Amino acid sequence: MNDVIIDFSKVHQIKLFGITILEPSTVISSLLMAIVCFYAFVQLGRLARVHRMYSQIRYFFLFMGIATVIGGVLGHGFLYITGQPGKIPGWFSSMIAVALFERAAIWHIKPLLKPKFGSWLGYLNYFELTLFFVLTLVTLNFVVVEIHAFYGLFLMLFMIEIYVYKHKKDPGSVNIFIATGLGALAAGFHALKFSFGPWFNYNDISHIPMAASIWYYYQGAKHMTFYGTPVIEPEEIEKSEVEN
Repeated sequence: MNDVIIDFSKVHQIKLFGITILEPSTVISSLLMAIVCFYAFVQLGRLARVHRMYSQIRYFFLFMGIATVIGGVLGHGFLYITGQPGKIPGWFSSMIAVALFERAAIWHIKPLLKPKFGSWLGYLNYFELTLFFVLTLVTLNFVVVEIHAFYGLFLMLFMIEIYVYKHKKDPGSVNIFIATGLGALAAGFHALKFSFGPWFNYNDISHIPMAASIWYYYQGAKHMTFYGTPVIEPEEIEKSEVEN
């Protein structure tokens, strides 16, 4: 188990109505990132797309928003109360979010593959999420969550969308490429612990490109075409909704 002893008196903090909040700037930047997630969730819901590809993408934003709220509030602001176990709900929510977008990408590519291979990718998605859940519980280490995000977003999702774009020139894929680049930038800031000080540290800095990454994932979700039967063109759906 990854037990970390922290001297909370040395962590920058504020008192609000007598309540101590650790790393308030990180709490705020996490909540701002969550707003982007919830906005995307609501807006995608208004498109009323019923296919599982679209619903799974939409719930990616919901679970990622929940993860950032929990991570910011419990994982940073009230870490002195919850301890390391208080981070687990946020970690699990983020892993579910990643797995959902990964599964949506599998639906995106599935009509372009042989049926058996598409089914195999679906089973791999379930196995992967279960494995990383277990590893997270056993280790209580955020590195496991980061590895899962890298696998799901940088390997599976990104590589799938390269294949889809190569065959279909899907505009949604282009936005996902941009989102992936911004996500890599955020990961770089976090890994290098690049900071301007305790009130604008590497967590806060990385949240800026991460929020932009989520925005481009949202744009990708809006413009992705489902290539199964029937083919679902996002632009046609949006036009029909305006007309009605």
